[in-house]
Amino acid sequence: MPVRQIVTNPHFGIITPEKLVRVIPSLATWGVAAGTAVSLIGSDVPLVKKDILSKLPVIGSYWAVDEQ
Repeated sequence: MPVRQIVTNPHFGIITPEKLVRVIPSLATWGVAAGTAVSLIGSDVPLVKKDILSKLPVIGSYWAVDEQ
C-alpha cells in the first residue's frame, strides 16, 4: 500500500486563511467603531484637534483651530 503525501495548510498559530476570511468583516466593523469612538472622545483635546482631526481630507474644516 502506497503512503499518501501529507499536505499541511498554511497557518500562523491557530489562524488559518479560511478563519481569517471569515473574521475580516467583523474586524473591520470593530476597527471603524473604535476609530470613531477615539476621534469623538479625543475631539475635546486641543492637540488632537490641531494635529489629527483638522487634517482629515473632507471633514477637517469642522475641527479647524484658529491660531491666535
